[in-house]
Amino acid sequence: MKRSIALLLLAFTAASARAGSFGGPTSLNSSTETSAVGVYQATARGKALTGLIKFTYDSDGNPTTPSGYVFFIDGIMVHGTLDAAIMGSRIASILSYATPDATPVTVSDFQIAGGSFNANIDTSSANYFFKGNGNVETLTCPYTDPQTLDYISEVRNFKVSGQRTSTVVPSTASN
Repeated sequence: MKRSIALLLLAFTAASARAGSFGGPTSLNSSTETSAVGVYQATARGKALTGLIKFTYDSDGNPTTPSGYVFFIDGIMVHGTLDAAIMGSRIASILSYATPDATPVTVSDFQIAGGSFNANIDTSSANYFFKGNGNVETLTCPYTDPQTLDYISEVRNFKVSGQRTSTVVPSTASN
């Protein structure tokens, strides 16, 4: 009797052994959330930082253009692209390198080395409201001498809050 129960448990374990079957993480190949398709918009707020984030998520689980961000950091406007992944009730996003739209007079060089944000989604709502935290690394070079390329790095933390504003992904096909 004990042997048949053990064999039955062994057979059940072997049949159901796959990533995520016992509450663990799912396979990356199954992370596509087709119910999450749409256009997402959010605001970012932090110390001397405010901004807008927008990305679209298609049925293949990929962000499509236009996906990007615009931040005002210390009064300097920067913009860049982003990649986002939606897995269940979580968003993970990588913010790309960005440069300012106009070179400020007081700083000879300013850029965003990159960043990220993570958020939790309320999947019980059709709007997929989400909130989370993020950061960007700012680089400044306060020296005007081109031979002196000492950058000052600072990580800026921010809060992100947004929602899905449409369930229709804009077409990127050219006419």
